[in-house]
Amino acid sequence: MIKQIQEFAIFGVTTLSDKKLESDKQTSKIFPLWKDFHRVFGAPDEIYSVYYDYKDLEFKIGVGVKNPCQNAEKILIKSGSYMVFEDFGQPEIIVPKIWSKIETFFKNSDIKRAFLTDFEFYTSSKTQIYISIKDNQC
Repeated sequence: MIKQIQEFAIFGVTTLSDKKLESDKQTSKIFPLWKDFHRVFGAPDEIYSVYYDYKDLEFKIGVGVKNPCQNAEKILIKSGSYMVFEDFGQPEIIVPKIWSKIETFFKNSDIKRAFLTDFEFYTSSKTQIYISIKDNQC
């Protein structure tokens, strides 16, 4: 499903990483980032994880909430068209499965990723992953 998203901000913690670091749990920066997030924010009902500022294999990652918080970094989710993938269940189990579906989808599709901002949206029962796509792909 494709959705149009208007720019909005989340507030949280961020780090810089790359595909090579994230391919190994020992060097991954995502896991420590999530620990920092939960230490500061606890366990809110709705959480966003954002991938942005893509440069070759390098990118920034942020985890946050919509409510402004003191000492939290502001992260913008850009306006645009997003392909939405979703599933139900425990995020630690379903997120890798969703990303596998995303990779397969884009390998076999005429729809192209825009690499603006991609984000995951977590609620108590569902995880949605929004992938920015290029408009006007005729």
